[in-house]
Amino acid sequence: MNPSPHTRTTFKSIPLSRGSAYCRFRIQLGDHYLVIRLRWLTLYGYFCVDIHEQGQPVACGRALHPGVDLLAGLNNNLGKLVLRGATPTISNLGVDNKLEWIPNE
Repeated sequence: MNPSPHTRTTFKSIPLSRGSAYCRFRIQLGDHYLVIRLRWLTLYGYFCVDIHEQGQPVACGRALHPGVDLLAGLNNNLGKLVLRGATPTISNLGVDNKLEWIPNE
């Protein structure tokens, strides 16, 4: 993203760890405290993402693909959650790609 001189785009990079077919972590994004779970689906060859806030599902079963907003089409004020870089695999997750949170403006 290249912000213009008149706008300012901020984002937060969310660290991801490679080497595991399953990971679960908690993260604060703005005023939101989320639990994010990633599961590798061997049959389909991609990670499936579940996101919860205060024990309630925000998004479940979303596929983790580059350039796709995991929060698109949802009625929430969380902003955007987008993977940048290479298609994620168990061996390159967090190395050749990164998950970025872009807050609502």
